[in-house]
Amino acid sequence: MTMLKIELLKFISFTLLSFLTSLSLAEEISSWDQLIRKGDIFFKKSDNLPFSGLLQSYYPSGQISLIDNFKNGKQHGDFISFHENGNVSMSGNFKNGKQHGWWSEYHPNGSIFWKLEYIEGVEQDGLFRMFHDNGKISSEVTYKDGKPISNWVHFDNSGKKSKIEYYENGKFFYEEHLD
Repeated sequence: MTMLKIELLKFISFTLLSFLTSLSLAEEISSWDQLIRKGDIFFKKSDNLPFSGLLQSYYPSGQISLIDNFKNGKQHGDFISFHENGNVSMSGNFKNGKQHGWWSEYHPNGSIFWKLEYIEGVEQDGLFRMFHDNGKISSEVTYKDGKPISNWVHFDNSGKKSKIEYYENGKFFYEEHLD
């Protein structure tokens, strides 16, 4: 066996051992009640140390309600919450305690409610739409620098405009209800 193959095998073995060790050290808790938040760090109440591991909680029915990952006291990794019927309610990712990447919320029937992109906790500029559970648009507005730069237009279940919220310089000005 060549030196390169031996070194490669050592590297793979070390990497696998490190991964398996981290899995066995990852702690799992079943309730937010087991954590306390101090600033932007979550501590485990039982030992007052920053929590690293998995929070997996359940409805009284036994159906899963939440999967959330933590690293060094901050939410880090996949976040998924569920409706009691088992469908996903919200999904996204945390990076060092901040929302990062695409986040989505869903109606109980599984249809999309809204979808929004975050980069290290900051909502990205652009068109934001919300949807009725029948898939039709319920409202839309365009954001820039965290503020509306268009009027927020609302639609009924059939797609007809029902209300317009008027914004001026990023601040709500007034609303108009349509027939």
